[in-house]
Amino acid sequence: MTIESYAYGWPRTDLAADPAWSLEPSGRFRSRAMPESREQLAADSRWPAFFPCPLVLVTTRDGERVYLEKVVGASVVNRFPYTLALSFCKDALSERHYVRRTFMEALERSGSAAVQFLPPGPGLDAAMTAILEGAEEHSDRRIAASGLATRPARTIDAPVFRDAHMVYECRLVKPGKDFEGKAINARPYADVGSHRIFFLEINCIQLRQDIARGESQIHWRALPRWWPHLPDAAGNAAVSEEALKRLGYVKGYTPNYAFPSAGTTAFEADGVEDGMAYRALAPLPEDQVEVDNDRARWPCFFPSSVGMITSFTADGAANVMPCGSTTIVSRHPLVVAPCVSYAAINDRYARRQSLDDIRRTRRFGCGVPFIDERMVAAIRYSGNVSIETDRAKMANAGLSLASGGHTPIIDEMPVHFDCKVVGEILLGTHVMFLGEVERIFVRADVSPDNPLSWIPWADVRPVGQENT
Repeated sequence: MTIESYAYGWPRTDLAADPAWSLEPSGRFRSRAMPESREQLAADSRWPAFFPCPLVLVTTRDGERVYLEKVVGASVVNRFPYTLALSFCKDALSERHYVRRTFMEALERSGSAAVQFLPPGPGLDAAMTAILEGAEEHSDRRIAASGLATRPARTIDAPVFRDAHMVYECRLVKPGKDFEGKAINARPYADVGSHRIFFLEINCIQLRQDIARGESQIHWRALPRWWPHLPDAAGNAAVSEEALKRLGYVKGYTPNYAFPSAGTTAFEADGVEDGMAYRALAPLPEDQVEVDNDRARWPCFFPSSVGMITSFTADGAANVMPCGSTTIVSRHPLVVAPCVSYAAINDRYARRQSLDDIRRTRRFGCGVPFIDERMVAAIRYSGNVSIETDRAKMANAGLSLASGGHTPIIDEMPVHFDCKVVGEILLGTHVMFLGEVERIFVRADVSPDNPLSWIPWADVRPVGQENT
């Protein structure tokens, strides 16, 4: 079995034949207005357009009962404290989107959860089958139904799968203050549309010992595959690599991510037990701060993708910021949630111009990039160069603009979400913007014959071994 066997494609039906989608005057995009009606959702509540999100398995314990659930779009949303967001459906929308009441109540009572990863193969398949076939009200029977062995976590009561190659042990966040003295985390969750977002502080990470030693690697394809068929729009500029060379600090980027590798941080373990290297994280934000740019990076791999967040400056310039902490947190209305740095800690975590632009306009766009040499170069450039120093940032990143939305639409992106801000959540070093999708734009050359291909799981294999 190969990792490619876990890929799926979008769209599965021809958007040109769907009356909800209309062709834009340019002929390059189709668009549809949002939100849908309750009746439309009941008939088909699948996401109306593609956004690349990872899948994770989550366990929690409530007394003698242990519960298992899957979560789409788990995301690291804040660096100090190191925080994960998990979103669960709280409103009955359809047979696909039903209330996860049993698991949510158990999580709230226990106050902790283990977010874990199984390598693709029979173990992962067994866990997913147990979840898909096990009723939500009996989610405490799913681990037994999977037939998979578990063991205790190190710092919380939730069990973890023995076959897991990586585990994040978390507790619901507690009220505190950020580095500016502002109150954060008054509640450990937020209700957004049809879903409830739980915020969990990571207090321990477990990583399989052979991975921690660098004998095996986690491989993650962070962007979907897709092949544009339409000709490039006129006016694309070359990416200015010379500008990057003049910067004192440059964040790297690759969509074909391997951990650990020369370009990643090393996993600094406190010890080894049960074949797992483990690292405890300090409980207080001020104890976790590392001024050094590299040591401020995430202490371990966590699967994420990139949303190309666009906005307009006060003088009308189009701005773009790649955001690796972007996810979808609600289905109705559809809400896209990028997390933007606001705390001035270092070059890696500094206040972004996009923050002020989004707050002023109350709008942002979110484009979906794909694996392509020019796209990767554009992500690197736009992620390192501020529009404050390059007013032609979009063009110098090799990107061009399309018309039609309330936010800048990048012509090269196969999917664009046009969002209005309906809320924001201060998390400590980052602010989560809640963007209700008003309109979706999809390139006309996205089709069932030329779909976006995505794998929501990471692979694990020995160093030097090709994907098999």
